[in-house]
Amino acid sequence: MKVPKMLVDYTLRFGIPIALCYAYWNPRSDEDIRRDVEAKIKPDVETRKKKQAKFAELLLQKNDMSNESKQQLDQVTAFTKTKEQYLADRKKEK
Repeated sequence: MKVPKMLVDYTLRFGIPIALCYAYWNPRSDEDIRRDVEAKIKPDVETRKKKQAKFAELLLQKNDMSNESKQQLDQVTAFTKTKEQYLADRKKEK
């Protein structure tokens, strides 16, 4: 039986590397990676609390938010607005 040259070529180029990658690939979960990073770099509890409080303020969307927080929230969520809403907000800013 004659095997086409192209079939052999593509098998050597793609099939074998993919098979090797599949055989040796050992993905790690996010929790394993987080544990390893935190073992090397000890997390700063105060900085983490400040960052969490900042994002909690942004995500809770309270009415008594500061203007700076509203602008940050608008920047983060700009992709969810329709084009008309986005243009109307831009006009209000100017």
